[in-house]
Amino acid sequence: MANEESLAKLREGVEAWNQWRAENPDADLDLSGANLSNSSLKAANLAGANLSRANCIGATLSAADLTGADLTRADLSGADVNGANLTAANLEGTNLLGADLAATTLKQAILSGANLNRSDLSGVDLSECTLSKASLIGVDLSRANLSRANLSGANLKRAELQRATLTQANCTAANLSDARMMNATCTDACFNEADLRGARLNRATLTQARFVDANLKEANLLGADLTKADFTSALLNGVNFSGADLTGADLTNADIEDAVLEGATLDATTMPDGAVQA
Repeated sequence: MANEESLAKLREGVEAWNQWRAENPDADLDLSGANLSNSSLKAANLAGANLSRANCIGATLSAADLTGADLTRADLSGADVNGANLTAANLEGTNLLGADLAATTLKQAILSGANLNRSDLSGVDLSECTLSKASLIGVDLSRANLSRANLSGANLKRAELQRATLTQANCTAANLSDARMMNATCTDACFNEADLRGARLNRATLTQARFVDANLKEANLLGADLTKADFTSALLNGVNFSGADLTGADLTNADIEDAVLEGATLDATTMPDGAVQA
């Protein structure tokens, strides 16, 4: 239940709110369940505020400070969050459908189960954030920083991840089917049990990446760096490995039927039993 004094002060406008916060650093910032739809909160100091279950549909939160804020199950669909600071904010189960998140900082934020469909996250800092079981269908994550992010069980079907950084990211059991990951950097990332059917990983850096029990049927890994990658028991039917570097990679028990290995580097590669190494 929102604190009425805090809510009334916020409705006086951002300037009055920010001044009040500066003068009352220990104020009760409970705005839970508040109706803030279409509100103009540009550059508002909402750091540490409780906005759980708040209605922020279509609100303007650009350049707002939401560091450490609680936005669990809030509705920010269609909101303008451009340039906002959401470092370490809790957005578990939050609806961000179609929100403008360009230039937003989401480092260490919790986004488990959040709906990010149709959101623009290109170039956004999502390092060390939790996106487990989040919905990111068709989301633009090109050039985004997802280093050490937890994407386990997330739905990234048809997501745009060109030139994104997923170094040490956890993508266990994630749905990355038909994702576009050309030139992405995924060093030491975990894709165990992930669905990568039809994914385009052309020229991606996947050094020491793990694909144990993953499904990569018809994926394109043309020219990818797969040095010491682990494909144990993976489904690699029809995968295009043309020109890829598989030096030291492990394909034990992998299914490579109809896989294309023309021009691939296979030095010290462990091939499946019965496979002929070129």
